[in-house]
Amino acid sequence: MANRSEKGRITLLSLSIPIVIEQVLRSLMGTINTFMLSRVSDDASAAAGVANQALNVVIMAATMLASGTAVVINQCLGAGETKRAARLTMNSLTVSAAVGAVPSLAALLFSTPFMELVGLEAKLVPDAAAYLRIAGSACLFQFVSSMIAAHLRCRGKAQLAMISVVCNNAVNLAGSLLVVEGLLPLAGVPGIAAVRLFSEALGLLLIAVFLFCGGWGLQARDLVRIRMRDVRQIVKLGFQSGLEGISYTTAQLVTTSFLTSLPATVLSAKVYTQTVNNYAYLAGQAVGQAAQILSGQLIGAGKQEEAYRFVRRSWRLVCGCNLLFSALFFLFSGPLIGLFTDSQEIQAIARTLFLIDIFTCVGRSFNHSFNYGLRSAGYVFWPMIFANCSVWLINAGLGYVFAFPLGLGIVGVWLAQMTDEWVRGLGTAWLWLRKKWIHTAVLQND
Repeated sequence: MANRSEKGRITLLSLSIPIVIEQVLRSLMGTINTFMLSRVSDDASAAAGVANQALNVVIMAATMLASGTAVVINQCLGAGETKRAARLTMNSLTVSAAVGAVPSLAALLFSTPFMELVGLEAKLVPDAAAYLRIAGSACLFQFVSSMIAAHLRCRGKAQLAMISVVCNNAVNLAGSLLVVEGLLPLAGVPGIAAVRLFSEALGLLLIAVFLFCGGWGLQARDLVRIRMRDVRQIVKLGFQSGLEGISYTTAQLVTTSFLTSLPATVLSAKVYTQTVNNYAYLAGQAVGQAAQILSGQLIGAGKQEEAYRFVRRSWRLVCGCNLLFSALFFLFSGPLIGLFTDSQEIQAIARTLFLIDIFTCVGRSFNHSFNYGLRSAGYVFWPMIFANCSVWLINAGLGYVFAFPLGLGIVGVWLAQMTDEWVRGLGTAWLWLRKKWIHTAVLQND
């Protein structure tokens, strides 16, 4: 599937490969930290895993704000409005820094009360709070770097975002090893978190260099010369797109709080399974993100019918990727979970969860194709309403019913999660195939 943009420079494959590598490496940050701390104890690893779930809410918000910006940028580029795209790029960096400062400050001030609110075991709270406090300070860096990565992808330079994350991970891995081996004046959970904070700062510096050396007509004065109409459009699209992702990630924290009353092995199984299985859908998600960029440029050029057919075709590739990798993860679940723990009980629970995740990932493919397509058109309000209802009524609400009144425990939580993915996915497919988005436009005349 080598569909090209109007200018013939960008293909679905050329975008997808660096995006999937970047996404894998971004997820690898938390995985490395969880793995390194599993060498200390299952408790330390579980504490960091829960803190990482809280950070995932922030990362999701950063990604979605960047996604909202990308909708406008892609349509500008498709319409040939390169000067406006350059101004929007700089405006969005200011917005992302301002928004990212809020969770950074919250992590510094409220990490302990938050971990207690989640219902974490008292013995895990100090480590979880320390990790959240230190690593969470990097939220501002993550917001800005996510925004820059989105702009690089829009311009067909996804490989530059990938390179910055490669360096980020190399520093995180090397530093974590040094902490675990006692070769740095840092130790345990705080030490691992400090290494992550440093690596995030370094990654931001590198990706910023790539952006400003790109020669896209960027002007520093546009960092402060804010055009409020454009900012409102970016925030509106980013908020509506992001609310779905934030709700989903927050629901994951809620379902985690359900499980804190169960044996510690259940919580460890959840953390380890999610840590590993997050990679099962990254290839499909990358294809969906690449398709979103290309379809947005087609829509900006007035080629809605071509965008409609392109996204519909791309779903087959997204679904195939999700099915392949989730099945492979199920087949090799024993060795994968064995990287984190020798507990046979945890491995047995995880194997059941991996089996359910095969069906979950197939349902998720609809979201990663058609919902991304809807976002490329700026059609985000109704998908957001539909998704939030499903997340809270099915993922969280039905998850509780399955877990406790029906006595299914963590398996019930996973079944509810699977049902939610299918309901949301089929809903977004219906909206795309019925062409509810066809007359949506986010571009406005200067």
